[in-house]
Amino acid sequence: MVLLWTITALSAEASTLSVSPNTGVYSLGQNFTVSIIINTQGKSINAAEGTLRFNPSELSVVSLNKGSLFNLWTTEPSFSNTAGTVTFSGGTPAGYSGATGVVLNVTFRSNKAGTARLSFTDGSVLAADGMGTNVLNNMTGGTYTITVASESPEPEVVVEYVPPANTPSAPVVRSDTHPDPDLWYKETTARLSWSVPSGVTAVRTLLDKKPTSVPTNVHDTPISEITLEGLDDGVSYFHIQFRNADGWGRVTHYRLAVDSKKPTSFSIDLLEGSDSASPIQTLVLNAENEVSQVNRYLVQVNGGEPYEFIDREGNGILELAPLDPGYHSVIIEAFNEAGNSLIATFSFVIEAFERPVFIEYPNTLSGEVIPVIKGMTRPNSEVTVTIRKLGLGSSEKFAEKEYLVKSDEDGLFIFIPDGRLDYGVYELVAVSVDEYGARSEVSDPVRMVVEQPGLLRIGSLVLNVLSVMVPLFALLLLSIILSIMTWRRVKTLRVGVKREAHEALVIAVNEFDRLESLLSKEREKLIKQHKNGKLTKTETELMAEMKRALSDAKRKVRKEISDVEDIVE
Repeated sequence: MVLLWTITALSAEASTLSVSPNTGVYSLGQNFTVSIIINTQGKSINAAEGTLRFNPSELSVVSLNKGSLFNLWTTEPSFSNTAGTVTFSGGTPAGYSGATGVVLNVTFRSNKAGTARLSFTDGSVLAADGMGTNVLNNMTGGTYTITVASESPEPEVVVEYVPPANTPSAPVVRSDTHPDPDLWYKETTARLSWSVPSGVTAVRTLLDKKPTSVPTNVHDTPISEITLEGLDDGVSYFHIQFRNADGWGRVTHYRLAVDSKKPTSFSIDLLEGSDSASPIQTLVLNAENEVSQVNRYLVQVNGGEPYEFIDREGNGILELAPLDPGYHSVIIEAFNEAGNSLIATFSFVIEAFERPVFIEYPNTLSGEVIPVIKGMTRPNSEVTVTIRKLGLGSSEKFAEKEYLVKSDEDGLFIFIPDGRLDYGVYELVAVSVDEYGARSEVSDPVRMVVEQPGLLRIGSLVLNVLSVMVPLFALLLLSIILSIMTWRRVKTLRVGVKREAHEALVIAVNEFDRLESLLSKEREKLIKQHKNGKLTKTETELMAEMKRALSDAKRKVRKEISDVEDIVE
């Protein structure tokens, strides 16, 4: 029990010796001041001494200033920039009890970039108990970052305040106006709140532009919320920390990014050097904003459905989807990171290049021949040739077909249908798309006439001849019969019958001559359609048969009429 009481008493009377601030970031050659502080942990003390050590190559002492804690000095405070020490020994007859008693203020100059450290090598704190009991149980030094100033600023080194042991953790800050510290907001009034844990005796806050400041505004009655009005555009930080019986705890730095204005300007241009015939156009979005970045756009092309474009590269380059030749317009709304926006419009024309031209094609051809058609367009282009049959009847099946061919490096393209064409009239048109996706105008149409094959044409000729001969024979027979009947009844009309018979003979001879002439012309046409200038054996035999048939018919008609004349006589 005696041992337990002794340990408890010593623990209750424990004091600490430390420096403040114990962290910091300073430039090379810069002066900064630290204070040597005693925390008596609630007990009264009346004297203290100690030695603070530093590396002379990193730091050097510029000056020493006595604090308000002691008014009696058994040894005047002193320093040595050679040995790297600061020593002190003092006291006060009245005694002192508190957490931030300042013994000495030491001003250092930074000599070397890097990390500089301060540490206590020895020390004592004597209790005001009449026995001079040493109640010191902990000595805490400091660590400082020394940076080299440069024209190009180095990334900011964040050095956090290091709290004493058993102090409160960092507050958790919430906001219904600026809920995400990583985002930008247009609201200039921020409402922040936090929960105050038990044991917290005070709250310290600060609003500034520095990301790692230690708050200085003390609220002795702990608050759990705050409203910050009239925030400036830009990034500011709200700093907050709690205090309990062991001291000030960790600091929370809450980022507040505000941009209350819309972009200052926004314009749209085509990318320099763009091909006006290309279906894929690239726009340059020139948006300027004073505070946050402009990286989100709402794009509407030709009055269509708007879509979102996020400029992840930050270069303002927007490539549009492929467009057909013609006039186009875009409406784009540019948003800064806080959601403020500005609208711009832009229009442009995609030109079609020169139309394809058919340079070689048959005006007429036989249905037995598959045509070879040639044309010219841009080199290395895809050419769509459309062939349609004109004057389609209800029974016709061929309506329209498309063929895709490619032009060579000289621009020549060749089109061959995939089969023979039925007889009729056909129209062809072509349109080209070059290797960059540009589209041409539609070509002028050309027409081809597909005629029946030779044998079918001869057969048709036979039908035509027969259609003439049959009515003629019927007419002649009718005339003869009428003439005979008339001769029998009226002999006086014999002369008239003889004349009519003669006229019938003349008409028949003329018609047969016309048919022979027509047959001769058809023969010449067939000969021209053959490359060797000769008829086939079948065609020659058929033509000869037709000629014999006409001669026989002519001879028989002449004989019959002659017989009629003999009867009349």
